[in-house]
Amino acid sequence: MAVTLPLAGCDGNDGTGGDGSKERAAAAIEAARAYQQASVDQDWEAACEARTERLRQSLGADTIAECVEITSAPRLGDYPDVRVSTGEAIEVLAFGPHPAGIGLRVTLESGVAALGMTIHTALRLVPGERGTWLVDQAVNLSETESTGSKTVRAALGRE
Repeated sequence: MAVTLPLAGCDGNDGTGGDGSKERAAAAIEAARAYQQASVDQDWEAACEARTERLRQSLGADTIAECVEITSAPRLGDYPDVRVSTGEAIEVLAFGPHPAGIGLRVTLESGVAALGMTIHTALRLVPGERGTWLVDQAVNLSETESTGSKTVRAALGRE
């Protein structure tokens, strides 16, 4: 299940509320949600296809197949009650090897009584080659950090 979402609003807009910025943010949010849901569903091929080549290589994978092999170890997705939610989409500046794009918080919540847990991750999404949004950076947020836009922007600017 590969997720292809159109690059709505990629007209050079700065994302501060002009034409197309809401559509651009909505497309990035949906791509982030689909990426995390693919991981929860253990659809490793879709999760790997949703990453940039740079992110896959940082995991030690040169191909989608290698990425699938690396990421298919048992994870949070082994629990059927995991829910995915997202925060507000924000514009993020280029940092290090990462291009400018959309940043947002994605949260995985498991209500399993013995394992009840919440994991917050800041994601950087960038336009892909075929009209898609791809995850270029993922930074886990600590339990003590807030999960607001400032925290997401800071996390994506330090890792």
